[in-house]
Amino acid sequence: MSMTWPATFLLKKILLYLLYPSGLVFVFLVGVSFYALWGKRRGRRRALLFVALILYYLSSTPFLPYFLLKPLEAGFKRPSPEEMAGVQALVVLPARIYGKENLSLEERFSRETWARFMTAVRLARRIPGAEIIAVGGSLEGPGSRYLAELGRELGVRVVALDEAPDTITSVRLLRQRLRGRKFLLVTSAHHLRRAIYLFNRAGLHPVPYPAVFLSHQADFRPFHVLYLLPDPVYLELTNEAVHEYLGLSFYRLRDLILGGGHGAP
Repeated sequence: MSMTWPATFLLKKILLYLLYPSGLVFVFLVGVSFYALWGKRRGRRRALLFVALILYYLSSTPFLPYFLLKPLEAGFKRPSPEEMAGVQALVVLPARIYGKENLSLEERFSRETWARFMTAVRLARRIPGAEIIAVGGSLEGPGSRYLAELGRELGVRVVALDEAPDTITSVRLLRQRLRGRKFLLVTSAHHLRRAIYLFNRAGLHPVPYPAVFLSHQADFRPFHVLYLLPDPVYLELTNEAVHEYLGLSFYRLRDLILGGGHGAP
């Protein structure tokens, strides 16, 4: 059942939005664009400002991130117990981990890292004997070792591989360890397409397990007028999606030009 919000609530939301830095940036862009479009001085800056405004608006509202994320997540679903039979390892690819000193354990993980890791913990309790392997470092240094520390507090053993700053390095670290073994690849649904491509080209064939889907955060159905207002949350989702498209395109293009495939690093 849909809920109708009072006009005062919507007005408060819109006024607050206009005071946020992201809202002020949008208002200033609109103002400068109108000036450039209809001012006496004309030039290329009109087109550049207009493109910047449109790109910012589409990226900061739910429409563009939704249509970018949906194809990335399409086709991935959580495997059935039969598909997970015989799994020997659960590989977790964390998102952001903060390696700075003087942080509590709870402060070290982004929301996506929490979702991916807790999914692996739950799966480990359903699949006796399957080890959890967390692979990935932090921009500040240590990364997965903090997940191992969290695992100890939760009563599960986690093998931490800190040496990988990105997905392709994670694949290189795991190639020999997991060759010939059946394992689940636990990460976000939008990341799976690129990760699976890199694992497959290294001769590894994981069972994909999407821990979290992001497209629902940008789903604008049923439509609400507040979806027309730019929000930094959607800009972050757009960046996430574009990152995956660029990464996947780069590796595919590199393999096409240089040659690559089964067993490639």
